Amino acid sequence: MTAACLAVLLGTGVSARALDLFTLWRQPDLPLDLTPGSWADYRHQTMTGGRRDTDLTRVVCLAAPEGRPAGDRVFEVIPLQEDDQGRLEPVPGQGVWLLVSGDIARRSGDLWDLVREAWQWDGGEARRLSVDQMRQDPLTAGFLQGDFAPDKVEHQEPATRIIDRRQFLCSQMVLSARDTQSVDLPAGRMLQTSLHEVTAAFNPELPLLGVAYAAERISSQSSFETPNPRFHAPAPRIRVEVMELVAFGRDGVSVLGRGH
Repeated sequence: MTAACLAVLLGTGVSARALDLFTLWRQPDLPLDLTPGSWADYRHQTMTGGRRDTDLTRVVCLAAPEGRPAGDRVFEVIPLQEDDQGRLEPVPGQGVWLLVSGDIARRSGDLWDLVREAWQWDGGEARRLSVDQMRQDPLTAGFLQGDFAPDKVEHQEPATRIIDRRQFLCSQMVLSARDTQSVDLPAGRMLQTSLHEVTAAFNPELPLLGVAYAAERISSQSSFETPNPRFHAPAPRIRVEVMELVAFGRDGVSVLGRGH
């Protein structure tokens, strides 16, 4: 967990985004709706080191191609752009097409192992991705992380959220995990404590994982086991991500299509 936290803390921008739809994939309290045609648009904000980045992503769940087991699903993960009237439209020729095993409904194992086929679309051209390439691709990697294992889960009072001019009473919970590692340096042993916390609001009327809002806070603080006036531990790092559902529906269709 610490290695993942450090990678997130050191990164910036979309390429290092950690919070995504399937961050909470394994949590049994959240609904899991894989009905073909379900789609959700999310606005992401990432704040770290005084910098704020915003992007928009659409996730569409579709039936698997003919000949695949009935439980298999296709996910299209598509970057969006907002026009002057506030309408969200797919960025032309961009996105990722993923064929995923029906075992995703079991909520166990590694999401990477469930991907049977992956295609990346860039500038209207498609190329097939290997597992290693999927891990390097920002859009795919962010979507497939799904490995947050909290030490503690706390339920909070329900709250009302407004999505696309509709009100939803959402259940809320906070998930957290703490991890400490040490490393021996010439200046002495340095301890690093990382805290990973995710707050989520969800409602079963919403598609996919029912997530209306999620906020992730990752902090890392270092100190020397024995203080040494000649050396200073690195400054604390804090990264905050917010994911907010802005639109959803049940009439999704393929924008990308399978590659060749």
